[in-house]
Amino acid sequence: MNVSFFRSIAFAAPVLALLLNVAPVGARDPFRTNNPRPIGNETRKAFDLLFRDGNFPQAVRQLDVALRREANDPLPQALRAAVAFIREDFIDMKVYSDRTRDRAQNLLKSDRLRGHLYLGVSYLMEAGYIVKTQGLTSAPRALPIVQRALDELNNASAIDPRDPELNLIKGYMDMLIASVVPLADLESALTSLRQFAAPEHLKWRGIALGYRDAKRLDQALDAVNRAIALAPNNPELYYLRGQILWLKGGSNLTMARTQYLLALRQSSQMPAPLVGAIRVECRNLTALIKGQPEECPRQ
Repeated sequence: MNVSFFRSIAFAAPVLALLLNVAPVGARDPFRTNNPRPIGNETRKAFDLLFRDGNFPQAVRQLDVALRREANDPLPQALRAAVAFIREDFIDMKVYSDRTRDRAQNLLKSDRLRGHLYLGVSYLMEAGYIVKTQGLTSAPRALPIVQRALDELNNASAIDPRDPELNLIKGYMDMLIASVVPLADLESALTSLRQFAAPEHLKWRGIALGYRDAKRLDQALDAVNRAIALAPNNPELYYLRGQILWLKGGSNLTMARTQYLLALRQSSQMPAPLVGAIRVECRNLTALIKGQPEECPRQ
């Protein structure tokens, strides 16, 4: 695996733990309609706020409640590690990554599939932590940890290869690897997402990201449109649609800018580093459009 893979892992490893959400109203398990797991209501509320509604501040507050009341499940621990990563609090990230592993190890006694799954997530977060805090020169140290993550996902897959929670996380990992490894087969990488992953809006978001990175922009646009139809309040999805339209170029630039502005109207819902990046991109995009002197909002 090349340097680009570890650069992507440094960003995406904790995100893989985050990209989860939404099931029928009243259900606690956000992934399964059959054989649901006892995922707590407080954790589920944090999911909905974070990924269906795209409301980061409220989701963080709700996650604090989940950690007090439902601390034995590895999922809220993984979510808390991911929040720490977004805030660039890497000490906190390491603490909650370790707690994710501890809870996953305990969960092996009652739910081997989810135990192995979150052991894999914890190893992936550890690899991201190492590369992020020690630089790309630490890649040789991180590589065996990435392999342990893959081994744990394989252990989970041996129990139920069609499990939606497993396939959501595995699908994002496969898509990430395909985006940075030469000659990787994108369609094969998207199989887990397309066939078995849930919830639907995160499935289509992952597919859109894969096609965007492969510059298959018509397919990327179709996928992000499907995601927005399922989660219309999430500003990050409008940002993603804006990126895809920008890449399409030509007459799509004005429509792309509109998507950036739609995302920025909900800037209070997003993490500050992401809002800053969207504003910079929006200003750069505006500079390319003739007859469009108005800048994107700075605050």
